[in-house]
Amino acid sequence: MKTKKISVSFDRKLNKKLRLLFKFCNQFKIEYFILFYLIQTSSHAQMGNEAQPKLSNQAKVSILTCGPGPQLYEAFGHSAIRVSDPLQSLDLVFNYGMFDFNQKNFYGNFAKGSMKYMLGLSSFDDFMFQYRHYKRSVREQVLNLDSLERQAVVNYLSTNLKPENKEYLYDYFYNNCSTKIIDLIDSALNRNIKWELAQPEGKVSYRQLIYQYTVFLPWGRLGIDLGLGSPIDKPMTGKQLQFLPDGVEQDLNRAKIVRGLIEFPIVSSSAVLYQAPVFYAADSFFTSPAFIFSIIFLISLFLSFKRLNYSGLLKIWKSILFLLAGLLGWVELIIWLFTNHKTAAWNYNLLWANPLFLFLGLGYLFIKSNSNGFQTILFYYLSAVLAIWFLLPQVLNVNLLPFVAALWICQFPFSGFQNQTIEQGKTTPLKV
Repeated sequence: MKTKKISVSFDRKLNKKLRLLFKFCNQFKIEYFILFYLIQTSSHAQMGNEAQPKLSNQAKVSILTCGPGPQLYEAFGHSAIRVSDPLQSLDLVFNYGMFDFNQKNFYGNFAKGSMKYMLGLSSFDDFMFQYRHYKRSVREQVLNLDSLERQAVVNYLSTNLKPENKEYLYDYFYNNCSTKIIDLIDSALNRNIKWELAQPEGKVSYRQLIYQYTVFLPWGRLGIDLGLGSPIDKPMTGKQLQFLPDGVEQDLNRAKIVRGLIEFPIVSSSAVLYQAPVFYAADSFFTSPAFIFSIIFLISLFLSFKRLNYSGLLKIWKSILFLLAGLLGWVELIIWLFTNHKTAAWNYNLLWANPLFLFLGLGYLFIKSNSNGFQTILFYYLSAVLAIWFLLPQVLNVNLLPFVAALWICQFPFSGFQNQTIEQGKTTPLKV
């Protein structure tokens, strides 16, 4: 049967210019995902005017799994779909990881958790150029599909690529570039896939998996721990592992496609298309959260024990610490109550980053005398928070312990270390 040619046009001269632009951006440290969007939108890849383009019998459909990169948004890898047809000189990559900076209320949607991602399209050569350029590995799994099944996948992608369908509401755990591939395979192949899902060993949570991928990103890990609450500490099921590209890759290796009464492996072959030589190491310890917060604690300890000599500086220092904790608490509370970030709920960081601390910090600045009784109550409150730190249903970042201890030591009732002040040649007890 004669196949209809799929119309795909790429401005090759433009793509060469964009590759030079990649080198420019790398030199000046411009984030690559911005360029990635530019290539997608400027390559003019179109699936023609046909609603159901036809593939030849030599076409292949495969899943591409990309390795992590050094930035937080690259840390978990990426998944994409490759469709190649040598008879039609066709080699495309469909990518559910795109977003448009020009979409209406882009930053507002990002803050509210209503971020719209979309299906993008590029040539395979451009896709590989980007990942080679940024030294990120790419692995391929060719799917064991017959001509009708391959056509069903392409039809599904073609429909998703239409302007009215290409956008979707992104969620970093439940609806991302990896889970969309599972949706594609299940929907396009009429649920004829038998999944043998990987089962986590013991009780594994989203946060524990995040920790595995952010070993060399302590500040990124800290940000995730601050922003996401206890929902990501619940034990995961096998299907939930598919939020990671590596999880999808592993599940595909075990999956079977059912044809009649016979089950066939859905992956016919696998290959490493590019193996990155780079090993990403952590930044200097002296710029890590552990070191920075430890310095903050030591400053608090010094000023607290030397409060006679540095009472004014201690007051300002306490104000700064409690203002920071209070501001963070308000941000976390707003994200929990007024956005669509479901996993930001029940954030136990609010115990030490209490929104009321904002007013306490202002009080230290503008109120001349503070109640010793209130400071004692606050001291015991923070003592209780530190005591139950590892007993909470949410894993709190251990690097925050020195910061919370800094808040605590500033409220320490130094009754056993009675300070004295010299006033007109006489010594009088100084209340703390």
